[in-house]
Amino acid sequence: MRVDRRVWAIVALVVAIGVAFWLRGPSTGDSPEHRTDSDAANGTSALPRLASALGRQTTTLDGSFRLSPGLVELFVFTPTRGFGPGDAARLSGWVRGGGVLVYAAETGDPGLDFSLGVRRGQLPVSGDATGTGPMLAGVARVSGGDAVRPLLLGASDVGLLRSAGGAAVGYEQLVGRGRLIVLADPLPLCNGYLEEDDNGRLASDLISLAPVDGQVAFDEYHHAQPGTVGGSPLTGLLSTSWGAGISWAVVAMFVGLLLRGRAFGPRVRLFRTGDRSSAEHVAAVGRLLERTRAAGMTGQLLATATRRSLAVRHGLREAGPALDSALAVRAPAEAAELAQAEAELRANPGEGGLVAAAARLHGLAYPSVDKEGSFPPTPTLPRQGGGRHEESRS
Repeated sequence: MRVDRRVWAIVALVVAIGVAFWLRGPSTGDSPEHRTDSDAANGTSALPRLASALGRQTTTLDGSFRLSPGLVELFVFTPTRGFGPGDAARLSGWVRGGGVLVYAAETGDPGLDFSLGVRRGQLPVSGDATGTGPMLAGVARVSGGDAVRPLLLGASDVGLLRSAGGAAVGYEQLVGRGRLIVLADPLPLCNGYLEEDDNGRLASDLISLAPVDGQVAFDEYHHAQPGTVGGSPLTGLLSTSWGAGISWAVVAMFVGLLLRGRAFGPRVRLFRTGDRSSAEHVAAVGRLLERTRAAGMTGQLLATATRRSLAVRHGLREAGPALDSALAVRAPAEAAELAQAEAELRANPGEGGLVAAAARLHGLAYPSVDKEGSFPPTPTLPRQGGGRHEESRS
């Protein structure tokens, strides 16, 4: 039973789609680094919209970590690209100069923790906490993760959020003319948690630390690009909305052309070719020589091949002008015929002269046999052996 080609094409398409989804990997919609361009439950895309609704100007630091002079407040969520000494020192100096930094990370960044003096405990506690500081008077209860690392308070730190056991999961510190807010759990500020308990009020209070019309920035420079951590560029491409759209458009076009497309012209049936005769090869070489205007070169090649054939027949080993002299002594008639054929080639270098000279040269190279079927007897060169000359008889 012969299977139609379209069936095989559809099978190939299904396999290609399966391979594409396998390369893409599971699409969980997860944002563990809490990106502001992610609408996932643990993303923070709602925060810039909330800041705009509260009358603040919003911006994103993605191409470079440049703190502009008009920047008032900065949110940093779970860095996945480490803070170098330069970035950490620049951020610390910006806070001392009057900036407000909200730093929310589960484990923190070693360089940034060291620069800001953030210390973390080892034993995890619940992320559900109660607002205790005067700044969060309207925040009674905050819902967070199941287990977070608590923060160790210093002498100048004021606890803002405390777990049920009394461990600090958020504190405030005045640094120079600025203010530092450290949260051990970023989930209360994420999209899927803002509507739980007083998480929305917490986010509003933190954004309100910047004055109205003040500029609030979100750090995306220290987040790796989507799909580049633990995945291939193809995975990152297919994970984006526009990449998935382009992929599905290509699939739709392929299916449309497969089902509704038409062949370009009639089908050409190929016939099996047999062996070609030697006459066809000769005719092909002749047409090639005619197109390339190589009559003179062909005549020289024929004369050289004839001279070599005569030398072999008469036992001559000389080359060049010496061969012509030896051939004139050993076979004067054939030498004269060869000279006349070459003179005819020089006198008439066209195709007509080549045909006539080729016939004469062929007669010299391949002479007619005698009636008994053998070539006419020709003498051979004397050979040396044992110190005396012996002449071979034919």
